Amino acid sequence: MKKLFFLSLMLMTLVAVAVSNQSCKAWRTIATSATYVQQNDSTKAQTTTTISTKTVEEYTGVKKR
Repeated sequence: MKKLFFLSLMLMTLVAVAVSNQSCKAWRTIATSATYVQQNDSTKAQTTTTISTKTVEEYTGVKKR
């Protein structure tokens, strides 16, 4: 019985150490869009331009000791 208790205590300690040393990751996605309309006065023609960007940022956090 003592042997089983000791083994379970050691296993819980190993799990606690493994969990406390892990880092975390986070992702952030930024999407922007802009539309520009240019109109010619003499011909009443329009030109529409759309610019879209997408940026994905990744952060890795490390637990301070």
